[in-house]
Amino acid sequence: MAEAGACIILLVLIGLLLLVILLPLSFSYLDYWQYGLRQRKTTGKVYIDKVYPSGRHFLGPDFKFLKYQADAHIVHLDDLAVFSDGGDDSVGLSFLIDVDFTYFIKQEEVGQLHQDLAKTYETVILSRTTDAIKNSAITVSFTGYFQDRINVEKQFREAVQARWDAPPALHVTLDQFHLGRIKIPDAVAEKQLSAKIQIETNKKEEFLQAARIEREITAVSVNTIALEKEKLISEKRAEASLHTANAIADGERIKSEAINTGTMNLLTSLGIQSQEHSTAYTYIRTLQNRATAAGTHLKVSYLADQNIVKTSSSVV
Repeated sequence: MAEAGACIILLVLIGLLLLVILLPLSFSYLDYWQYGLRQRKTTGKVYIDKVYPSGRHFLGPDFKFLKYQADAHIVHLDDLAVFSDGGDDSVGLSFLIDVDFTYFIKQEEVGQLHQDLAKTYETVILSRTTDAIKNSAITVSFTGYFQDRINVEKQFREAVQARWDAPPALHVTLDQFHLGRIKIPDAVAEKQLSAKIQIETNKKEEFLQAARIEREITAVSVNTIALEKEKLISEKRAEASLHTANAIADGERIKSEAINTGTMNLLTSLGIQSQEHSTAYTYIRTLQNRATAAGTHLKVSYLADQNIVKTSSSVV
């Protein structure tokens, strides 16, 4: 009996000792930034049926936690090479951008994440993110990165989220996303500057050509106007000469008609009817006109009773 009692006491002590040793080993702990999946220590098998949150959990001495990050994953993409849209305002060459983003693992999908990707999920997420940004970047013009950064950042975010949601899904949620610095390599800057200079040079040449053509057109117009002016002046001078000549001729005609009419009236008034007397009067009048033109004054007096014309001349 004594030996049996000693064995029982020994077994109880061994049990208590095992309990003291194994009980603490049966509890596993998860910090607030961790999710956990049960993993058997002896075989390494992971059980994905349940996702454990932070805290202390009784799993048994043969289990431990395979831990996943529960808080935000922070990713910095520095000097990511992208291409811009090769439109009119861009040379379409590579330049560098910085991108910062954060994401969270969906708690209810940690088991599925482990089954699909295990611990390679970070590499897969990084690969899909860079692919999505590069593929989206080629649709953005070079100036858009500087003049429309908000929409460019939104476009990149949507492209990344769509790429993450493509099968097989990554079981994560995109949180913050920021487009950082945009760095243009010297080679790209030189090529872009050369392209801009060439564009401006082409515009300058187009302007010079247009100005040259405009000057030629203006010269032709000026010459045409000058010719029209000379033609108009010549025509008006000819018309003026013609009108002047006609006026002089009409004046002479009117003057001659007036002289003839006046002479006829004068001869009629004087009662001179014979051809001889009329010729004498005309002769005397002609002499008088010539004397006046030559600066000689010719005086004529008329004796009514004898009908004798006496003349006297004096030279001035």
